[in-house]
Amino acid sequence: MQRNKCLLIAAVTAAAVLSGCGNTDVPEFSYESNFVADYDRIDSQSSSEEPETPEEQKTYDPSTVILDPINERKITCDGRTITLSGAVGEDFTPTLNVPHSETYEEKDGRFIYTAVIDNVKGYFDLGIFKNGAIRLYAENGNTSVVRVTDVEETNQKAVENAIDQPLNQVAEYISTDTSKENIEHILERITEISDTVCEGLTSDYDKLRAISRWVSANIYYDYVAYDKGVPAETLTLEYMLENSSSVCGGYSNMTSALAAVQGIKVYNVHGSAVTNSRTFAEADGVYHEWNYAVLDGRVIWIDSGWNSYCYRNRDGSYSKGNIGVKYFDISPLALAQNHKAKYAEYRDYFAASDSLS
Repeated sequence: MQRNKCLLIAAVTAAAVLSGCGNTDVPEFSYESNFVADYDRIDSQSSSEEPETPEEQKTYDPSTVILDPINERKITCDGRTITLSGAVGEDFTPTLNVPHSETYEEKDGRFIYTAVIDNVKGYFDLGIFKNGAIRLYAENGNTSVVRVTDVEETNQKAVENAIDQPLNQVAEYISTDTSKENIEHILERITEISDTVCEGLTSDYDKLRAISRWVSANIYYDYVAYDKGVPAETLTLEYMLENSSSVCGGYSNMTSALAAVQGIKVYNVHGSAVTNSRTFAEADGVYHEWNYAVLDGRVIWIDSGWNSYCYRNRDGSYSKGNIGVKYFDISPLALAQNHKAKYAEYRDYFAASDSLS
């Protein structure tokens, strides 16, 4: 397992990270309104149009693409005209980084954004998510969302062929000290956190979203560990409980462990990713880890690390940042632009604990 190649967080330069000031004290975990209320989710009963079913989401229209299942956001490309529509979300303003003219209308909690780009050629970004964008391509007066079909297929195959990780290896993701007493103690702490985060929530979807947002807000990307080649302990639950920091594999590990407490089966995905607003159509990837779950027959892709803008800087200080929303329940097409799965595995943390003597 290539634990020494975890990916730097996307869309943030090293200079920006290192310039942030912070405190060297380990931040205490916070629990803010279950990490759900600040992410608007449209009520389909009040919507002016019916949301797409999972089956319809899998049927691709060459010109219309569903990008955000939670807020029913769609993008349509017609020549040089780009139309984005859906539910109005918190702090959401569409942005386009090429010359264009635009209009924006809101009514009954929904919006329509229309942009006509100039004579643009090449790749560019349309901001659709908080702290996130979708990649488009224009040439000869035609615009389209960049689709990496082979990556979408590869990601789906990883889901279909997920494996159970051996229990002795699962225990090593809990702690490097795999004594039964220590493992049980750590899982007790994980249970307390998960139950606190999910208090008052009833649906698995909302619980999983709250868990992912909690991880993004409370685990800091660990540049100290990254520079050391990511020692194995950095990925463990115990390390994160003690240091509030890790790298991509740690974010993935904590997300699946907290979900396991609620009986939600979350898988850990090993693969590669590309950064700096590029796609696999433009660049090769480097090693990365993230998650998915299957709820009500639909795959929910999650990257708590890429939704986090919190950092443990190289001087040991902690810099608190925002929480993104793009990488929770991201559409398969948008995920495939920059996440390519190699394989997926399920970690049964509590079975691993029970197996110890």
